[in-house]
Amino acid sequence: MDKQEVLAMYDVRGIQNYIFRTAKVKDAIGASAIVENIIGDALKYAVKAVSLGKNSDFVVDLEWCSEEGICEYAEKGDGKSADVQVLYIGGGNGFVTYSSKTLCRDINRIMAKYVLEQTYSLQLAIAVVDKNGDYSIDYKNLYDEMNRTKADMSFSRPLGALPVMDVEIKTGYPLVSKEGSFETLLKNRASERVRASVKHAEKVFDNYVTEKGIDSTLAVVHIDGNNMGLRIRELVEGCHDYTKAVNTMRKISFQINSCYKKAFQSMSDFFNENADKHTEFDKKEKKNFVMKVLTAGDDITYVCNGKIALASVEYFTKRIAGHTLNGLDDRKSIEKYGFSVCAGVAYMGSHFPFQIGYEVAEACCDHAKDRAKEEKNMDGDRIGNFVDFQICRNVQTRNLSRMREKEYVTSHGEQLLIRPYFIPTDADGEGRFKELKEENYSFDNFREAVLFFRETKNMPRSFVKELRNTYSLGENQMNMLYAFLESRNWEMPDKSNELYYVKNDGNGKAVKTAKWYDALEMADYYIDLSSIQEEEGHGDSSVEN
Repeated sequence: MDKQEVLAMYDVRGIQNYIFRTAKVKDAIGASAIVENIIGDALKYAVKAVSLGKNSDFVVDLEWCSEEGICEYAEKGDGKSADVQVLYIGGGNGFVTYSSKTLCRDINRIMAKYVLEQTYSLQLAIAVVDKNGDYSIDYKNLYDEMNRTKADMSFSRPLGALPVMDVEIKTGYPLVSKEGSFETLLKNRASERVRASVKHAEKVFDNYVTEKGIDSTLAVVHIDGNNMGLRIRELVEGCHDYTKAVNTMRKISFQINSCYKKAFQSMSDFFNENADKHTEFDKKEKKNFVMKVLTAGDDITYVCNGKIALASVEYFTKRIAGHTLNGLDDRKSIEKYGFSVCAGVAYMGSHFPFQIGYEVAEACCDHAKDRAKEEKNMDGDRIGNFVDFQICRNVQTRNLSRMREKEYVTSHGEQLLIRPYFIPTDADGEGRFKELKEENYSFDNFREAVLFFRETKNMPRSFVKELRNTYSLGENQMNMLYAFLESRNWEMPDKSNELYYVKNDGNGKAVKTAKWYDALEMADYYIDLSSIQEEEGHGDSSVEN
């Protein structure tokens, strides 16, 4: 009989596109609910189907953690380990051991069918290797096999529409009802289940704006953890013992899921409960500010009122900082395994296509990561917290880099944007991150400038808007406007007469970057809630482990 134990790895392909391939946020919420634990759900379904008719000796162990923490894993020395054993599920992957290749194959077939039936278009990638007892070797072999599987795996799609069929524009799949394709139908059903426990007011986009018809700006926020894969590999690299390695990976997966979800929940609760205390929202009828779209490990996406977007990112960042992959809070662990994030914010109207808003937020997050990973911005191997943002005025914004080259560089070559910005936290320490607080792309400096321009006693709003608009005309026009303002005793935030930062591009050419444009553009899109945070006892940066 087949007695060779095997180790299997599961990965669902195309999840991001599946979730956000829609102009409606309710479809994205439904898709997120479908895939949130798709591997675990598929495995439970398959095990239940296979176990029918099995004798009492058939043992399964599908639980690797609970809300309180991980379930300790231990290799059994009597050779009678579970027929199906979940090692851990995290990072979009699932790792399971089976008592035989035949059992593994039978379960894999059912799982693949389940994923297709539940999602209509997602595919389950599976890699299987013999379990030889050395975790380090098995782990490497498994990842090599998964890479080969993905490289050779054709991306199949469900049967498309026949010439006589009508199709859904956003997916290209045949229509099956007034709601759209079968995929959209599945998302809608899942969305209805999730939203059934949510008050009607919390489902309506217009309830998240400040004042309908006057200030209807929302923001899509995308947050992603930094360097997770590399640091996880460091923790388990060279670990040969299965018991030690599996428990380490279980703890890592639990830490990521638990800390990020708690940080998001803390942020969401604070703004939904307290943001309306700010005078900016005196005319806001509904007390809705943050709507969750996706919380999957270190991958967070939500929609919020535009004015709190950057404040919510800063709040989340300071909540997650100081927590680590290994669960320890000593200085060494924070420096080596501490959590840090990059974020992208896309500002849009309440009826702007959600998919484009998400794409812009994701592109902003990528830009933030690019700056965060520059050697001059790193503290050794540590990557800091950065945020980038963009106002979506039309659909052309989805090609962010090209749009910025076209619209945020003057005809004379001056750069208008400083962003992305570094967000300081209490976990930064005394190294390079402390020095970044003084850089022109420090979020603290940016915030102070925004608050300065928001205060009419510092400068009338008409002059603030004129400064913003004149920056795009070039340095000469800016100098003329500033001379006029100076003659009437209006000052810049730092009391200097410098309107540009000047640096060398490496080729001997001086590049000028607008010193105040970012702050001027955000003057209508940012409010400070720090005083309310202190009043409500949210001034610290802790998330319970």
